[in-house]
Amino acid sequence: MNYLNRTLVATAATVAATGAFAQDAATKLWKGDVEFGYYQQDGNTDESSLLGKANAKRSNGQWTYDITAEAQNSETTGVRSAERYFLSNRLAYDFSEFNYTFGYASVDKDRFSGFVYQATLAGGYGRRILKNDRLTWDAEIGPGVRVTEFETASSAGDGQITEAILRMSTDFTYAVSETATFEQKLSVESGDENTVSKSTTSLKTKIVGGLGLKLSYTMEYNEVVPSGTVHMDRETAITVVYSF
Repeated sequence: MNYLNRTLVATAATVAATGAFAQDAATKLWKGDVEFGYYQQDGNTDESSLLGKANAKRSNGQWTYDITAEAQNSETTGVRSAERYFLSNRLAYDFSEFNYTFGYASVDKDRFSGFVYQATLAGGYGRRILKNDRLTWDAEIGPGVRVTEFETASSAGDGQITEAILRMSTDFTYAVSETATFEQKLSVESGDENTVSKSTTSLKTKIVGGLGLKLSYTMEYNEVVPSGTVHMDRETAITVVYSF
């Protein structure tokens, strides 16, 4: 496992540990979720899949800090069939009740996508479109830069592309009931070389205490992909969630 992999896995573990022990503090500084999913099939086909996700948010006055980490590993008949790591950080500053600025950074590494990694750095303006006791809806837009490294060099001999992008995103959260929460996240990073779009739809239900279940459906679309890979990745997941 190279340095990037070790960094992402260590960060995910750190966030998970933060969530597990945050309740010990007299004042809760962080809130978020730690998710875990596992699937195994034995017989004519031996297949297993492990999925872990963690997100945490800390608010301090007008500042809000978010961190998200994801890891997925799958094996079919002893052969690795999926391996993906994702890490993002976001810092926002509220300069009024419904307006804020933000900075965003992310690294996405998918071993079977044809990309070595895709890294994004962006910043700009955010607007809190709706906010009440049950619903929040934020939208963001701003310029940035994306670095993409390919596993194999292009015909021009360039295995890495750095390009200016425009990043747009929206996050809609609705408390369906006291025990169920619906969330829709959508982001688009548009550049001259490639446009990357990602949508995550999820429903989280509380079982007891901080434990619950989460059903999510994620789609990620790359307009330009390496030869032999598809444009759209889809993931349907059912995970056990610990909310802190």
